Amino acid sequence: MLRPLLIWVVLSLMAPPAFGGAFVQRPGMVLAIQELSFSGSLQAFDARGRVIPVAAYRKFTLETSIEYGALEWLTLLGRLESAIVYNQGPPAAIYRGLGMSELGARAELWRSRDQDLVFSAQALLRLPMASQSNSAAAGMTSAGRDLRLMAGWSFDVRDRPGFLSVEAGLRQRGGQELDERRLELAAGVFIFDLLQAIAQGFHVFTPRTALTPASQSHKAQVSLVFNPGRPWSLQAGVFRTLAGVNARRENGALIAFWRRM
Repeated sequence: MLRPLLIWVVLSLMAPPAFGGAFVQRPGMVLAIQELSFSGSLQAFDARGRVIPVAAYRKFTLETSIEYGALEWLTLLGRLESAIVYNQGPPAAIYRGLGMSELGARAELWRSRDQDLVFSAQALLRLPMASQSNSAAAGMTSAGRDLRLMAGWSFDVRDRPGFLSVEAGLRQRGGQELDERRLELAAGVFIFDLLQAIAQGFHVFTPRTALTPASQSHKAQVSLVFNPGRPWSLQAGVFRTLAGVNARRENGALIAFWRRM
């Protein structure tokens, strides 16, 4: 069926911080994604959620991701990241090199008879590649795990395919980095035959500890996906942190190219 295939592809394409979409790849199918993104920050949210100026931070990333349909219900996942990070401090630092890499799998738990609704679970091992001695590489120096439960629903909006995706998970981080509770929402619809619009929300919550206050951030992203009806597509989007507590306010953009094989 064409519609489930379109949903599989688009949900697998969705943007960082991790793999997205509850639908698994069909057995033998490979989805390769290359994504270039930029994010920057000159502001942060304080303990009351007010915007305050902070030292500049900029990050460029190039990610290569692979999804492989190993079984009817199982997709294997891998991702390699390269990064350039400028942090004006204090202390000021620059990092150029490999960032976080991920290895894992997504397993389908249940699918409706019409294939429009699916529930899945995903587990990723996060592998640090950056130097721990460089302060600009913060967040990329400790191994961890990303565990998620996901639901995906495909439907029609005036005879055009659409989807809704919900992901809830826990990102366990090693070293002195704090664990994160994550909620990600996405919705998309084909506004034209070859063009799909996608809106996403990324919500991150870090609980309070004896040494650090609680933090949270709420980021929105909108993007367009051009699909010419061939094995490749192109995505372009922008994102912004809309609200938060004890967190940076980021703005950024991305472009991604993917191909099914």
